[in-house]
Amino acid sequence: MRIRLSIMRLGILLLFCGLYAFGCAGSHGPTPDGASFTGLQNASIDWTRVPPPPAKKTLVAVAGFENKSTYSADKLWDTSGKFLSSHLLRTGYFRVVEWEEMKRLFDWDTLSQVDIVKSPEKMQQAQRILLCEYFISGAVTRFNVNTTAQTSALSKGKIIDTTVRVDLILQNAQTGEYLATGKGEHTNRQTFDSGQVGSWDSSAGDDALDVAIGKALFELISTYGGTAADQPVRQPKTSEPAIKQDASGVRLK
Repeated sequence: MRIRLSIMRLGILLLFCGLYAFGCAGSHGPTPDGASFTGLQNASIDWTRVPPPPAKKTLVAVAGFENKSTYSADKLWDTSGKFLSSHLLRTGYFRVVEWEEMKRLFDWDTLSQVDIVKSPEKMQQAQRILLCEYFISGAVTRFNVNTTAQTSALSKGKIIDTTVRVDLILQNAQTGEYLATGKGEHTNRQTFDSGQVGSWDSSAGDDALDVAIGKALFELISTYGGTAADQPVRQPKTSEPAIKQDASGVRLK
């Protein structure tokens, strides 16, 4: 009898232990293995706010993209040129020479150093080949990846911020005159909460670069369109009676 009671008590104890362990395990959700992405600035661009395109659209060619940041990447010039060409086509403000055509006509060294617009001779030579009215060139002036640890008594995580800054210049293809400029900057944040593991994702840099180029182009077109719209319209001169003067310059009535 005593053996039977002991077995029953042991069974009840094991049942309670099992329920307790199941409850503890069920109170925690699955551990995520990736980071969440957020933009620290507004990534959306309201292209309806730019001035309307002219009736006759000019032909623009992307003269290249230069990396002036401390970040080293062999294909940064190509990725930047591709993003800029896509934004130009999306806005519909200019007619655009395709980026793949530019890479076919000019070597990577010329496009990655923006050599087309660095001398009048090269600019005139490229203009005769492309028959474009404008050149637009860019530079990545900042590409920074910063990691910050977040530690508390209950959790441990980290934040990775990717900040990209871009400058754009629009020039007359025949004279080299600077017509407009634009600057854009964007930061993407990767957040690793407690229990998450991972490292910097290069797609965060691509997203920040794309948004920064879009912001810079928005500013450039707004400046260029606004400058053209602000130019005063010349009024025809009204006919005035001729002023009679003698040989000494004295006005005669």
